[in-house]
Amino acid sequence: MSEENKVSNETVVEQGTENVAQESAQNEYIAESKKYRKRAQEAENKLSNLQKQLETQQNQKLKEKEEYKTLAEKYEAQVNDLNPYKEKYEGLVEQRRTKLLERIPEDKRETFKNKDLDVLEFMAEQLKSKPSEPSARNLVGTKNQEFGGYGSWQEFAIKDPEGATKAIEESTTNFIK
Repeated sequence: MSEENKVSNETVVEQGTENVAQESAQNEYIAESKKYRKRAQEAENKLSNLQKQLETQQNQKLKEKEEYKTLAEKYEAQVNDLNPYKEKYEGLVEQRRTKLLERIPEDKRETFKNKDLDVLEFMAEQLKSKPSEPSARNLVGTKNQEFGGYGSWQEFAIKDPEGATKAIEESTTNFIK
């Protein structure tokens, strides 16, 4: 029996060293891939910077040679490429502005219609939270306590639904829900 235990212990030790070796190899591969990724990102940044520099140099040469027509054609092509994106962006901004203005009370819309989107979002959020109607707890000691200070259960439920629900649950604790 002792020989079997020795053999099984040896296999466990060998498996443990294999796992450690695998983990260290994986860590090396991960570190190497991170190094390559960093190098690739740096190369991409350098390439984009060089392309920008080259373009500015070309523009300077065109200006020096007074080839304004070529320069104008180049910028016109660039503007034509970007116009659809500008129109799409303006449409999206206008849709968002309309939705935010709908959330603001009508008497305040004129004030905020020309504001930036971040201001509209903030104001829509602030104006959305209106002061709540008086609940049954706030009306303790008032007349007609049976309906939370309102004339009937219907009025109570319409004007203060949360308070009405609580009042109904409290008054019907002995009944099956």
